[in-house]
Amino acid sequence: MSQQVNQPPGADAQPTGPTGAPNGGRTRSTPDLVRSIVTDTTTLVRKEVELARQEVTAGIKARAVGAGAFGAAAVAAFFAVIFLSLAAAAALALVVPAWAAALIVAGVYLLVAGVAALFGRGKMKGTPITPTETQRTVKENMEWAKTQLQR
Repeated sequence: MSQQVNQPPGADAQPTGPTGAPNGGRTRSTPDLVRSIVTDTTTLVRKEVELARQEVTAGIKARAVGAGAFGAAAVAAFFAVIFLSLAAAAALALVVPAWAAALIVAGVYLLVAGVAALFGRGKMKGTPITPTETQRTVKENMEWAKTQLQR
C-alpha cells in the first residue's frame, strides 16, 4: 500500500523557462536555440512551399476549366458554321422555308458559343495563378525573423 501525500496545487510542477516550457530551471543554451531556430525555419519553409503548391494547383485547375470552356465554344462555333453554310445554300438554291429552320439552329449554336466563350473568359480571369497568399506570408515571416535576430 502506498501513501499519497497531499500537496498544494502546482507543487509538483517543473520549473519553466522564459517561454513557459519545462527546462529544469535553466535557460536554453545557444546550440539548443540555434537548433530550435533551424528546425522552426525548416518547418516554416516546408509549410510555405506547400501553401505555394496549393495556390498554384488551384490556379492551374481554374485555367484548365477555362480552356475547356473555350474548347466548347470552338465546337459550337464549328457547328454554327456548318448550319450557316447549309442555310445559305438552301436559301440560295431553293428559296423555300427549309432554310429558315437551318438559320434558327445556327443561331442557337452561335448563342451557345457566345455563352461558353464568356464563361471561359471569366474562369481564365477569375483565379490568379500566382501564389499571392504565400508571398504575403513569406514577407511577414521575413519581418518576424528580422525582429527576432535584432533582439
